[in-house]
Amino acid sequence: MSRPTKLSEKHWKVLEMLDKDVSRQDAATEIGWTKNHLDYLCVGNVEKAGGVATLFKGEYDKIQVKSKKECDDLIRENLRTAQRLMKRVFADIEKKKQTSPEDKKILSLYTNAIAKCQPAVSIKNLSYSYTKGLLPEELIHEFKRLKTIAESSFDRGGVPEAPEGRAGELPSLDE
Repeated sequence: MSRPTKLSEKHWKVLEMLDKDVSRQDAATEIGWTKNHLDYLCVGNVEKAGGVATLFKGEYDKIQVKSKKECDDLIRENLRTAQRLMKRVFADIEKKKQTSPEDKKILSLYTNAIAKCQPAVSIKNLSYSYTKGLLPEELIHEFKRLKTIAESSFDRGGVPEAPEGRAGELPSLDE
């Protein structure tokens, strides 16, 4: 982490704690701040936390990016192992004559984990995914709507040219 001069040692200590996965509540308490103040710093609220909030938010965002990259790498590295283990667990449960409540709980946990791995769809600044509540039918409808808009953008009619010296006329609605 770079160290801009306007961040105090307390700010850097909190950032280091957040980098080590200490909760915001615990980090704020240890440093002597309220959780709300730390939240204002993390979102860069200059009105509530002062001018240093933008610098703090910049450093906090770097921590978030690093954390996301580490998580993505961990998932990528262990995906095949997880799939093999899940296959083995599913096969073991399938062999049983009766499914116990514990087995049902395991199946539920794995099914939810698989559902959360479904790809999200991003369109400009909008993001749709199954975990955010967009149903498959709604997603299909949205793609059809966007396709129609894209296709109709090629079939544009223009306003006819006006003869010189005269005002032009707009086409009637039934054209």
